[in-house]
Amino acid sequence: MRFAVIGGDRRSAALAELLLEDGHKLRSFALEKAALPKEILRCESLPVCVYGADCVLLPCPAEKGGCLNAPLSGEAPEMEALIEALWPGQLLLGGRFSDRTVAAALLGKLQVADLLRRPELAVGNAALTAEGALARLIEHSELAIWGSRALVLGRGRIGTLLSLRLRDLGAEVTVAARGRRDRAMAEALGCRALDYGALESVLGDLDFIVNTVPARVLTEGMLCLIRPETLLLELASPPGGFDRTLAANIGLRVLAAPGLPGETAPLSAARLLQKAVYAAIEEMEE
Repeated sequence: MRFAVIGGDRRSAALAELLLEDGHKLRSFALEKAALPKEILRCESLPVCVYGADCVLLPCPAEKGGCLNAPLSGEAPEMEALIEALWPGQLLLGGRFSDRTVAAALLGKLQVADLLRRPELAVGNAALTAEGALARLIEHSELAIWGSRALVLGRGRIGTLLSLRLRDLGAEVTVAARGRRDRAMAEALGCRALDYGALESVLGDLDFIVNTVPARVLTEGMLCLIRPETLLLELASPPGGFDRTLAANIGLRVLAAPGLPGETAPLSAARLLQKAVYAAIEEMEE
């Protein structure tokens, strides 16, 4: 097949190399800062890159603020302009498309698949994110995970996997979740559990706080209860679980780490994407 790989981080670059190894033809755009094999044609314009491509691959997530997610490029075209450059019948694969992008793609008679809606990729990506979060905590703290006191905000895929990994490494883990079932399951798995309304009772006695919730769950007043030595790690997409600027201004240690698999395990993430791409193409061609 002929693939056009557009935008993305080191995951996209590694995915392009994996597809090349499988014998496919590759063109790239908005990846000029990536180290790519010479066999992958670097295109200077979007229309040239997508011309004749059977499948157009966008990042996971595909967009940021209405523009292409392209951290390895100085150019980030608007998604509307990108969709207009594609040809009817082309396969468009990526992750976390906005409703507006999907509507424009369907209007342009494209075949669209959101890879992050595939359970195997979503779970695998969560596992890599949890592992990357552990790496960040270890890298930026003088404390070991063993014997530490950690709070995980949220019990989705990432929150669940991260709390288990922290527990297995010997941390005393507290999980904050809204649902009674989620809290009961966290306790059954060996963690302490509480509702967000009870957070104030534990915030002053923690070494690590990791947020996985894309909503403000730590108020300004709650931030004032946290010790300056506590390390806060933000994994969620905007607006995130707390005001990072305020937290930094009052002397808290804050790390923001979106897209961790692209930083800590790009090749493993690319292998997951490769499987998801092939599965999606097979389903769309049936």
